[in-house]
Amino acid sequence: MGKEGVREIDLNTLRCTTLFESLTHAYVNDCVILPDKILFVVKKGDMSKAIGKGGSNINRVRSVFKNKKVYVVEDDDTIEGFIKNMYPKIDIQVTVKETNKGKIALIKVDRFKRGAVIGKDGEKIKANKILLKRKFNCDMKVL
Repeated sequence: MGKEGVREIDLNTLRCTTLFESLTHAYVNDCVILPDKILFVVKKGDMSKAIGKGGSNINRVRSVFKNKKVYVVEDDDTIEGFIKNMYPKIDIQVTVKETNKGKIALIKVDRFKRGAVIGKDGEKIKANKILLKRKFNCDMKVL
């Protein structure tokens, strides 16, 4: 990262962000490109634009990025709110603790929903940890 609050992005990330914004009219605050997926963090309040009526916008985005899974998270100013936006359909409780290694968010979830939070082979939690680290310099652990 360059100056405080300014993140340098590569040309591929810029292309993906621009394409997403032109297809959805939602403003992208962050974009992470992984080998098998792309994560977009949209401006708070822009999630409905990103999804579109009946899922039209997100389906269009997914058809353009057909070789990758596309995940969209609505931004938030708090760690707790941001994590809850990562799991909008799952009832979770988030507690943030300060440790000697930095901040960690502890996620408490019903044991029957743990798999949905972690994802197959841990893919969902790994991706969400990247977003949380970039935005808040915070780690996350599921209890």
